[in-house]
Amino acid sequence: MLVGWRLSDDEWNRVTVLSARWGAERLVELIARRWDPGRPPQSARYLLRIWDDLPSHVPAEAPQGNVVPLRREPGGWKPFRNSAKPSAYQNGF
Repeated sequence: MLVGWRLSDDEWNRVTVLSARWGAERLVELIARRWDPGRPPQSARYLLRIWDDLPSHVPAEAPQGNVVPLRREPGGWKPFRNSAKPSAYQNGF
């Protein structure tokens, strides 16, 4: 897809903010899903209209795989000690 990039300063600022927030790969992915190959856009202003549909904030990254991240306890890692049976920890294990 070839488009003209003759934009005003404000439009260039929007492109810069969008690319910093979402990344070029995500912006291109959105365009690839939305534009009509039978009527390709002529100007980047069309792309800006598509990108206007993006939310105002970046969604949180979803954890990959089946690993659930645990919250870190304040003060660092502490080994578990069963206070009900403290004698279990006195045999050297």
